Amino acid sequence: MQHLNTDDNFARDALEYDEILEKIGYGKTQWILLIVSGLLTITSVAAQQSMGIVVLASDCEFQPSQAEKGVMMAACVAGIFLSTYIWGYVSDAIGRRTVLLYGIFVCIGLQFILMFVTSVWLFNIINLIAGISLGGVSGGLYPYLSEFNIPRHRAVTINYSTMFVSLTAIYVPAVSWLILSSDWSIHLLGDFYFRPWRLIMLANLLPGLIGGLILLIYPESPKLLLALNKETEAMEAVDWISKFNRGWPVTRILNRNEFSLKPEVEMDENILANAKGCNFLLNIARATRPLFHKPHGCNFILCIVAVFGMFFSSNGMQLWFPEIVNRTSGAGSNSSMTVCEILDNSYLQPKPNATMMCSDTISTKTYVDNMIVGAAFLIGFSIQGTLLNPLGRKNVLMAGLTLSILSGILLHILSNTTAVLILFCLYILLGLTISIMLGAIVDLVPTHLRGKAVSLCMTLGRFGIIAATNLIGVMLQPYCNSTFALLTFILIVCIVTVYRLPIKNST
Repeated sequence: MQHLNTDDNFARDALEYDEILEKIGYGKTQWILLIVSGLLTITSVAAQQSMGIVVLASDCEFQPSQAEKGVMMAACVAGIFLSTYIWGYVSDAIGRRTVLLYGIFVCIGLQFILMFVTSVWLFNIINLIAGISLGGVSGGLYPYLSEFNIPRHRAVTINYSTMFVSLTAIYVPAVSWLILSSDWSIHLLGDFYFRPWRLIMLANLLPGLIGGLILLIYPESPKLLLALNKETEAMEAVDWISKFNRGWPVTRILNRNEFSLKPEVEMDENILANAKGCNFLLNIARATRPLFHKPHGCNFILCIVAVFGMFFSSNGMQLWFPEIVNRTSGAGSNSSMTVCEILDNSYLQPKPNATMMCSDTISTKTYVDNMIVGAAFLIGFSIQGTLLNPLGRKNVLMAGLTLSILSGILLHILSNTTAVLILFCLYILLGLTISIMLGAIVDLVPTHLRGKAVSLCMTLGRFGIIAATNLIGVMLQPYCNSTFALLTFILIVCIVTVYRLPIKNST
């Protein structure tokens, strides 16, 4: 007669985490976490997008050159670029919730300090460090959010979380318009006057502060705890989810007094272990190297080129859009000049010197047009979602790139203000297709490399934003037409690259 080991019986009765989550059901845990995700996203994106308005509103205080404006816009993005990929690995080692909390609260503190900075270069340095902290939000948010949802809910949840990016595109100009609609100043110390534009940083940090405080009550991801061999903590986290969703302990939901969780596949390597000298970076490089080797190395390099180009053209143009609109708004709706002709004329006007009274005026059209772009993002998300299944991912990608290229060409020709706004919307809306591209990357690499592939593409995509904002800052004033032509040429490279990629049209 065979005797079964007690441990074997216990292991056989162990349940999958997703199986337990299915039995608990979708509830307050997931809904509130989705809202938290949105609040953190608003702070993260607003910290980047608001710089387009801040450089205009602070023009009389900082007196930046065009090149310095590009640096101001790129500083936060540069911090995110430098840190996101590393934060993604660190979140695997110390916990996603820990990284999220450190990242958002450090960023909030630095955003508050920015309200009182008087030096443009100190402003840029602090904004760079704020971006480094936001890399923790970028690296940990989506994995944390997805691991509190069962597999069939994850894609939908991530999609709804991504829509907060579109809401931020409306939130930033709307709040900035509200703040900057009044002209006042408060004398604090010496030559320092607190002016309305500094409150934009406060508006940026408030959603993240609310989200971070709510996140404090949440446990670490049970799925990650299992991967780190912390079964006791994982079971406590699962019990917390059950009580929060249903008001009952998980044992009552499962109708059993005891249960165990099946272990997750362990992390490939803890990069924080024995991280002496260059070992930390060497471990990351070693884990990343397979992406560039056969059989998927060639496709992955093409993906990097496409994502870099999309970020370069779409997000680079979006960050400079407030400056472009503000400079062209004085031309009037009946102007027969193209965008570049109006911009060239605006740069010929004398700049106010330090002795002149300055009101930091931004035209109403700047806010309205930026809000229209944000609304177009929301509409674009809905349209894109309905087209993906019937047309397929590759066709939607190609169509989006084609529309952007045509818009870039027509910006050299058309002078009607309404037509120009539509062209800018279509050009910037290329950013919507980046999510499709990232989804395609997942299919082009093996499962164990997918997280690394998406993180690396996003990191290098942000490098494209940094390159674009600085290049536009240097080129826009003397070479406006050449700048638009360069952005459009890069999109032509992107469409050729996407055409060559073996992206499946079926979703």
